[in-house]
Amino acid sequence: MSLRKVRGYVGSVLVIAAVTVLASLLRQSVESSDLTMLYLLGVVVVAISFGLGPAITAALVGVSAFDFLFVPPHFTFRVSEARYLVTFGVMLIVAAVTGTLTARLRDQRERALVRERRIGALYRLSHDLALQSGATDVLAAAVHHVEDVLGVQALATAPADEGYAEITAGDLSLLETEADKEAARRCLRSGRPAGLPTLGDAGSQVFHMPLVVGTSVRAVLSLRPREAQLLDPERLDLLRAFSSLIGLALERCRMADEARRTQSEMEVERARSALLSSVSHDLRTPLAAITGAATTLRDEAYENGSKGLVTRRELAETIADEAHRLNRLIGNLLDMTRLESGTLRVHKEWHSLEEVVGAALTRLGPELHGREIQVSLTSLPLIPMDDVLFEQVVRNLVDNAVKHSGSDEPILLQARLEESTLRLEVADSGRGLPPGDEGRVFEKFYRGHGASDHEGAGLGLAICRGIVEAHGGTVEAANRAGGGALFTVRLPIEGSPPTIESESLPEPREAHP
Repeated sequence: MSLRKVRGYVGSVLVIAAVTVLASLLRQSVESSDLTMLYLLGVVVVAISFGLGPAITAALVGVSAFDFLFVPPHFTFRVSEARYLVTFGVMLIVAAVTGTLTARLRDQRERALVRERRIGALYRLSHDLALQSGATDVLAAAVHHVEDVLGVQALATAPADEGYAEITAGDLSLLETEADKEAARRCLRSGRPAGLPTLGDAGSQVFHMPLVVGTSVRAVLSLRPREAQLLDPERLDLLRAFSSLIGLALERCRMADEARRTQSEMEVERARSALLSSVSHDLRTPLAAITGAATTLRDEAYENGSKGLVTRRELAETIADEAHRLNRLIGNLLDMTRLESGTLRVHKEWHSLEEVVGAALTRLGPELHGREIQVSLTSLPLIPMDDVLFEQVVRNLVDNAVKHSGSDEPILLQARLEESTLRLEVADSGRGLPPGDEGRVFEKFYRGHGASDHEGAGLGLAICRGIVEAHGGTVEAANRAGGGALFTVRLPIEGSPPTIESESLPEPREAHP
């Protein structure tokens, strides 16, 4: 018999003793038949407090005490009149029935409380597990809940290579001995609980519960009851419910990882397909022009000898132009690859924006075809930037404006300071952007309406956005009020530019013929 049951029976005797003392004080004021109500009340109290067995005991002890103390002849179990036997029988039956019903209500209440606690614990666990996105976080939250609810020390291990267990979260002391480590590995391999003397592992005080989903073991929970107490059936049932929830959460994380991996592979495949479909024509066109020009140049060299110098010069220029175009296209592809892979590094130094813009326009010389570029850079200080990368931003924006505007329309390029931010604008007077395309123009391979008339793979503006964001700035596109597109780059200026000491220039010398 457990200590709790012994306390219940002792408590029932003490309650009846208290009722007897109270009845002794009231015997002069009330009828003896009324004293039976006190004993019935004591039986109800015992049933509510200790359960059915102590209630029956209280009924028997109460009837005996009433007969011994309050029914003549006193201090003996004999009765002087037969009617007292009926009283005893009715009292015993009523006390037993009342105690039984009350005890049942008590048991139902306790079971309802147990179910409520279990549902509450399962809800809190499921809520916390739903907030976790990784298997490690799920096991850490599970260990915390198991320790808090079941009153045990807990450790979570996950499968590793060659059947070994990899500790994820919890109390590391649970796997100190080689026997417990082997029990955890056996649990991972077989998917069956292991550990504790009651489960066939003599000398072990750790219980290993596998977290099984389908036929796969996702992890193992290792538990050690505090104060060397074995897990009771109620806690074992709750542990099984916990293990099912944790296993489902681990499976959800695995499926989410697989979904993300599949999505990433799909994005890579989609980008590869878009790259091939977008670039194949652009690569083939300059290659065909270079091949045709070189073939013609070779044939004319054999047929005409030293004649046809003008034709050969034109063909050579075609080769140079198409090779330059092909080089730019491949450069854009490489730059986009660097941006997406995260290998692009920005090395900021203090540079003059005028020099960066001048270098960009110089490199764009062949593409401008004599177009008018109106530049307005008023009293700008040195700007912290990577001059090579930012030159490419300016070059791509101006090249985009040239492609999407008429040959007789000027390109506007202006910059100014707005507090601690550089504002650079490139504007054209072309058709502008279609409604809703202001954000899409910076996507990879997006070329907009009518883009088939222009060369390129749709990477220039995407590269601009990547470089500007790597500088900590922003780039936006909008339509101008008078027609055309406007691209605005905002670059933060942090720190103070260095002081440049003026150098004395040497006296100009007179040139001699």
